[in-house]
Amino acid sequence: MNPAITHRHVIVRLLNGPIYQEDLDLWGRLGAEWDKIKSHFVEMGLEVARDDNAGYAFIRQCEEEEESNEGWDDAQTSPLPRVLRRTRLTYHQTIFMVLLREELMRFEQSQEDGDHLYRSALDLREMMVSYYPELHDEKKIHRQISSLVTKFEEWGILKKVRDRDEGLYRVERIIKAKLPPEKLAEVRDQIKRRLPEIDDEMEEEDA
Repeated sequence: MNPAITHRHVIVRLLNGPIYQEDLDLWGRLGAEWDKIKSHFVEMGLEVARDDNAGYAFIRQCEEEEESNEGWDDAQTSPLPRVLRRTRLTYHQTIFMVLLREELMRFEQSQEDGDHLYRSALDLREMMVSYYPELHDEKKIHRQISSLVTKFEEWGILKKVRDRDEGLYRVERIIKAKLPPEKLAEVRDQIKRRLPEIDDEMEEEDA
């Protein structure tokens, strides 16, 4: 582990997105100074969600802080401002999230070779193209799907691991925390009703 990487580097990185086990220096420092890093975020009303088996860590709003925000009155301590903002997923973003989650479930259940699920840019495009029946311009559909992929890269759910042949992407297991099994059925039902916006949320750094 690089001694130049301190707990402060881990804190800053977590504020910008998830840390994965492959980030050896950051992951090692996260484990070595876990209590200090965890306490830092608790003071901000945040918690570090960490899964050593899946190899990821990210920050989210503490449940206790959420509850205090909902029931606060003048006789209580003022709740902390939110550090993470809620982002309401669009219809197509939600479909993409569900499809990727289901792909990962099938991959894990089938015990395919390899530790990670990979999909090409073409795979991702074919996965989504049927959900744009209102569009008849193939180039426009491809642009919209490309913007979806880019957004999921920003959220740390997809990671581009190869540029040639339009690109190869790894589906990160953090999606399991973003969309757990109990939530998946609920979101599927909402998709069937085709709401213009799905009542599902993700947390990101507040700008």
